[in-house]
Amino acid sequence: MTSSETVPLGEDQQPLRDTLRGFLADQLPPPALRAALETKVGYSPELHARLASDFGLTGLTIPREFGGLGLSQAEASEVHAELGRALYPGPILSTTLAGGMLLATDDRAAQERWLPLLADGSVMATVAAAGEDGQWGFGPDSVRAERAPGGWRLYGHRWHVLAAHTADFVVVPAMTESGRAIFLADPRSLGCTVSGQLGLDTTRRVNVTAFDEAPAVLIGAGEAAAAALDQAERDFLLATAAEAVGGLGWCLDAAIAYARDREQFGQSIGSFHAVAQACVDMLASFQEVSATVRYAAVVAAEGGAEAQKAAHVAALGAGEAYRGVTESAVHLFGGNDPSQEHDVHLYYRRAWSAERLAGGPQAHRDAISDLAGP
Repeated sequence: MTSSETVPLGEDQQPLRDTLRGFLADQLPPPALRAALETKVGYSPELHARLASDFGLTGLTIPREFGGLGLSQAEASEVHAELGRALYPGPILSTTLAGGMLLATDDRAAQERWLPLLADGSVMATVAAAGEDGQWGFGPDSVRAERAPGGWRLYGHRWHVLAAHTADFVVVPAMTESGRAIFLADPRSLGCTVSGQLGLDTTRRVNVTAFDEAPAVLIGAGEAAAAALDQAERDFLLATAAEAVGGLGWCLDAAIAYARDREQFGQSIGSFHAVAQACVDMLASFQEVSATVRYAAVVAAEGGAEAQKAAHVAALGAGEAYRGVTESAVHLFGGNDPSQEHDVHLYYRRAWSAERLAGGPQAHRDAISDLAGP
């Protein structure tokens, strides 16, 4: 098995993955990535525009009637794997999550207004759904929504919000006096504050959003709102797990190249037992996580009853494996190749941060236990 094997694509999408990998390798080599991370927004707007216009990545799962690619979650996961392999720092994941949640609310007017703009990349968006502990859901610390003259107003905080600093609108789950609801809010409006959230990962901007009488538009309520949030969380877990598959693939390929090309004491270091064993262990982790993510993505695409549980299982396994493999890669490369060491540290930072975006390993274990039932 090679690191090109992740989740299945249809014949029409296979060239997309292969072309995307080559494009990102050419347009986002390590020096370009590090330069982009130093900018104010943390990514290259020009590269993002090309990924939107040339590849349609901001409309991955948006139906074709709204200008998107209309991919299934299984097919979209393959694309997220390539973005994870390249450590892409731009707001594609956040925008696709917002588009998926907007679709799930069934607000036709909002869909017709926003989905074509998301699909063509002219508008960016994100989802503000996590509490301070990283877990999604409607709970005691949820954002509160109240009716006011002229419309709804939001109050509260959301953490772990991807790319809110570049978003044109934010999808916000909130509690009203009648129960659960979903709103759209403008992060640049009076009453909404976006600030950076400190973290280890330098390859992806994560924000805290504060709402203090922030104006908002209601797009879903009741059971529809709960279902939309469940789907958005599932899509998020699958996408970040797929990103981990891509990162694992990079680590595996880098380790194999390192073992093949480096020499010590006149022989290839690949002949050393410790190095060979490290590569074997990375391959085993990659294969196991790839299979788990593939299964979860297919179940989600088919609408199976086990979709939510499978997504948590995939996220748990992918997060733990990604962190473990990047730690092993840091140790393997050591100080012998400064450029390789620097790159692998970026992957380690992404692995450590991504594992905690949805609450961390214990949150996944708790969710799996709850979903398993009595």
